[in-house]
Amino acid sequence: MISLYRVAALIFRSLMIMKRPLWFIEITYWTVLDVLIFGSMGVATAMMVPAETGTAIIQTLLTNSVLWYIILRGAIHVGYALLNELFDANLIAIFATPLRIREWIFSCIITSAVEVTINLILGLVVSLAVFGYNVFVLGSATIPIIFSLMLFGWTIGLILMSVLLFVGKRGSGLSFAICWSLVPFSCVYFPIEAFPLILQKIVWMLPSAQLFTAVRTIIMTGITPWHTIIASFWFNMPYLLGAALLFTLMFKRSKKQGLARLELEW
Repeated sequence: MISLYRVAALIFRSLMIMKRPLWFIEITYWTVLDVLIFGSMGVATAMMVPAETGTAIIQTLLTNSVLWYIILRGAIHVGYALLNELFDANLIAIFATPLRIREWIFSCIITSAVEVTINLILGLVVSLAVFGYNVFVLGSATIPIIFSLMLFGWTIGLILMSVLLFVGKRGSGLSFAICWSLVPFSCVYFPIEAFPLILQKIVWMLPSAQLFTAVRTIIMTGITPWHTIIASFWFNMPYLLGAALLFTLMFKRSKKQGLARLELEW
């Protein structure tokens, strides 16, 4: 059973951190910067192609730039929930309470959804204000695409926590590397056909590549590839379960060796 009281307490604690101005600047800076960079890149590219194609290019770059932060923010928030406790030397104190690990993870998922929502709204506002484009033009596919991207973000977040449980605070830089290394293989800014044929088959096993390809297809052709979106859920489920199992095993291992070592080692 999950205690909603304990989950609510953890969510409240996270929300108190979120109200700090520096936190807001931290989570919005990269979103705004990417929208400006790739929106401008789309406009520059549109000048060299027919008007209709150019519009689709701008729309694709802006939409995928904003949607990418669903994965990134979902992963970083979940992964860094553990890292923050390590830096605050608070991990032992948390688990000295009746708090269960699943309650902690559940609260991280909920607060990551709040962070993702803030990024999505910000991306929409900046895209409309600066370039005049609405990034949510995916019709009925919008909600399932966003939800599937969030599932993949939580999967990566659990993997990040597993890495941190293995190496401690030393893994902070590695965590960022894991997240950003997914960008080229997720086909955020270019189609999957840009890869060699043998690599396409491997990349296609990533839910993120399937979803960003679906977004590109919807914008370019107006056709919603539901089979691709559904396939992303089929891939997401075993990945998420595998990441949860990995995290559980790493947590038990670290608990056996002593959680204090994670706070002390650097």
